[in-house]
Amino acid sequence: MRDELEKAIAGTAAVVRGVKPDQLGLPTPCRDWDVRTLANHLLQVATAVGMAGRGEAVPDELWGRELLDDGWADRFESLATAPERAGVAAPPVIVAMLTSDIVLHGWDLARATGQDFRCDPAAAEVAYGFVVETGEQGRRMGIYAPPVPVEGTAPALDRALAESGRDPRWTRPL
Repeated sequence: MRDELEKAIAGTAAVVRGVKPDQLGLPTPCRDWDVRTLANHLLQVATAVGMAGRGEAVPDELWGRELLDDGWADRFESLATAPERAGVAAPPVIVAMLTSDIVLHGWDLARATGQDFRCDPAAAEVAYGFVVETGEQGRRMGIYAPPVPVEGTAPALDRALAESGRDPRWTRPL
């Protein structure tokens, strides 16, 4: 599963590098989140990946911190891949959770900023499996919206998005 996390990070890092400063106020598929809020969350996730990969506890306060600055795009991939470069791995459930978060929010960021999102199919399968496994709990917590119907033969990314309550056909309002 470590390979899928690395591929998820690489796909999302390509989108992160394409975000322009004038896009930070744009709406995203995430309710009540603009690009700035979403980008900050992705940086928080990258920080959590680094901490979990080093075996460190991720403090609750991390999720309330503003981490976005001028160098955030450069730091995203570096933070997220640091434990992998050091040969340290997080527990499988944490890897699946982080892979899912990075895949879903990578897609969100790409859609919001008009970019393509190239998601590795194996990473999308991990995201789909995690969202299916945690869907009911996630909906009770307000993390996921009700599922959106898609064809059972839809690609894993579309199924993961739909299961999390995202419409794979979402486009930014003009």
